[in-house]
Amino acid sequence: MIKVKDIFIFIFCLTNINIYTQSLEDHCDLWRKQKDTITSSESLSKLNSYIINKVDDACKFEIYIASGSLYTILGKSNISLEYFNKAEKIAEKLNDSLILLKAYSEKAYALAVSNANDKEVLKYLNKIRLVLENNPENENWLPYYDSLAQIARGNEDYFRAIKYTDTLITFLKKFGYTAGLPNRYQNRGLYYFNMSNYEAAAKDLLHSIELNEKLGSPILIEDTYYFLGLSYLKWKQYDVAIKYLEKSISIAKVKENYKTLIFGFSDLSKCFLESNHIDKSITYVDSALYYNKLLKNDLVQAEVLNQKGNIFFKGYKELDDAENLFTESFELANVSKDRKVLYISTLSLIELYNDKKEYNKSSKYISILRKISKQRDILLWKQRSYKIYSEYFEGIRQFDSAMRYLKKYYKIKDSVSNQQVQTKVADLEKKYDTKKKELKIVTLNKQKEEQERIAQQAKNQQYLYLIITAFLLLFLGIGTWTYRKLRKQQKKLVSTNQIKNRLFSIIAHDLRGMIIPFQRSGKILKYHIQKENYDKTIELSQALEQNSERLSNMLDNLLNWSLEQMNGYKINPEKIIVGKELKDIISGYKQQASYKNTKLELKYKNELSIDFDKGAFHVIFRNLINNALKYTENGSIRIEFTTKGNVFVCSVVDTGIGMSSDQLTHLFALEERKSTIGTQGEKGTGLGLNLVYGFIKMHKGTITVSSEKRIGTRFDLSVPTTLTLIEKDSATTEPLSA
Repeated sequence: MIKVKDIFIFIFCLTNINIYTQSLEDHCDLWRKQKDTITSSESLSKLNSYIINKVDDACKFEIYIASGSLYTILGKSNISLEYFNKAEKIAEKLNDSLILLKAYSEKAYALAVSNANDKEVLKYLNKIRLVLENNPENENWLPYYDSLAQIARGNEDYFRAIKYTDTLITFLKKFGYTAGLPNRYQNRGLYYFNMSNYEAAAKDLLHSIELNEKLGSPILIEDTYYFLGLSYLKWKQYDVAIKYLEKSISIAKVKENYKTLIFGFSDLSKCFLESNHIDKSITYVDSALYYNKLLKNDLVQAEVLNQKGNIFFKGYKELDDAENLFTESFELANVSKDRKVLYISTLSLIELYNDKKEYNKSSKYISILRKISKQRDILLWKQRSYKIYSEYFEGIRQFDSAMRYLKKYYKIKDSVSNQQVQTKVADLEKKYDTKKKELKIVTLNKQKEEQERIAQQAKNQQYLYLIITAFLLLFLGIGTWTYRKLRKQQKKLVSTNQIKNRLFSIIAHDLRGMIIPFQRSGKILKYHIQKENYDKTIELSQALEQNSERLSNMLDNLLNWSLEQMNGYKINPEKIIVGKELKDIISGYKQQASYKNTKLELKYKNELSIDFDKGAFHVIFRNLINNALKYTENGSIRIEFTTKGNVFVCSVVDTGIGMSSDQLTHLFALEERKSTIGTQGEKGTGLGLNLVYGFIKMHKGTITVSSEKRIGTRFDLSVPTTLTLIEKDSATTEPLSA
């Protein structure tokens, strides 16, 4: 028989078990809520210590995984691996395959980030893939591909690293894991940075910051701002670089992130040195040295000292002080055995001694530089090394060696042989086109004479009306109206003829100036080839290419403009496929874009068919692209189109030198000598944009332009037309030049 006492004991035990279980769940919920508000490793460590013994094994596993992930992001791989090892032991104890999979995935990624042996990482990844192949939506694909991307990064295979990161971003978007997007965009931005694609790097890093701010995840956002500023610095956009570096510094100060703070000051110093603000540059580099006293990192000290040496070398021209700083930087880097910093400091010393013509000292460091370059097969290192070798051998008058290294330098910079062949072929084609267009000029002159004859007839007709008006007083009102109308026509014709006369004077002058180089080019090329001055032949070929491009564009514009002015151009709409036509037009500018190191990009979501005059379409976009290339160097030009209802909308955006507000006001007017010189001395008559404006108006469309100095220019076109969608849901971005 059960006693009442036993029943009470049973109820008491059951209640305690229930309270204990509830307590475990409450503490785990508390940890989850607090974890989402933590932004530093110290705060997370304190929370973990407080909560770890008050939760069950499943929650401990969750805590260890979250802690390990945070320390991985912070770059503290040793600590993160300790947490992942604890998580792995708990997973084995719980004997849950999905939990064990999570432990393996996170540990594999931490090993990859710490540059562990690839075989050790792949051992875990192979285990993971066996489970994941049957679970395409499992979130553990994220650390799997993250690990592969990190392995590729460690092997400096950035193309493969980007490929894996693209897969990650697609996976995150598809299944709605938005919290993981900022870190992946930052990683991809850094891969692009290491490939010297600074524009793509800046784009990804900006997107990472936007997502972080939207999601409220400010962990290490100062580093993202730093790399963004560094990308703009490498891209030579110094004003923008300064803005983001200062943002990084302000956040790093508050969070006492000394390493980011130091590099931020150092790179800010580089911006001001490049902008020729020497005193500001030295102030910021001294700030970097001050904060490194707190960090006490010799490798960081070496980099900052090298930067200070550059200020004395290139800014103040105080070579002795520069030598002392470079030497101190070299000694610190040599002790640390860090090849990157050792390469930078060695290169600086060689440049200094070459400048001082102390070639015996240069020789010592050149042997060190060669040894470093062999250890790391980095193309940019080789390029800079070959240039410095060439300068050294030229200084000691070993011209054969100097020429050999200079050729290697140019071979890396660009494919010289291909460029020469392409330039010669392009020259021949453009000379042929020029001869054809010269014949059309003759016809144009006859048309001009006819227009002048018509103007004279109008003037004579005006006098006739005046005589008739004097005799016919009864029709005074009608005569007065006729007189005013004819007077207005005469003024318009006279004004038009004055503009045309000035225009033809300009064209005649520019044509003579552009044809003369063709007449002299054969002899000059022959002379330099005989003298083996191959660098001169390359420069001459490039100059001839640019001259022929300008000549061709000028003649095209002149012919089209003349037809429009005489009301001889009839709009003939036909079905054209926009993307296809734009690709054809852009292909004609690949060579010019290559010379200017400018990327041409065509971007659209859906291919379109529109009703448009094909000739006018080509004139419009040839002139807009040519205009953008004229004022853009080491940048990019993006052409993108879409639809808004029954309106065709297209934009041409460049990162060129931009325009002032005064230039924008008179941009489409045909005026004498209003054209601005291009980045490589290109000239123009101003016809191009006047033609663009005219053809857009003929199609009842509008064109607007916005611009900012040193940032770039944007043309926006809107034309009502009949639209047909050819492809759906096929977002397309095509880089059409290198």
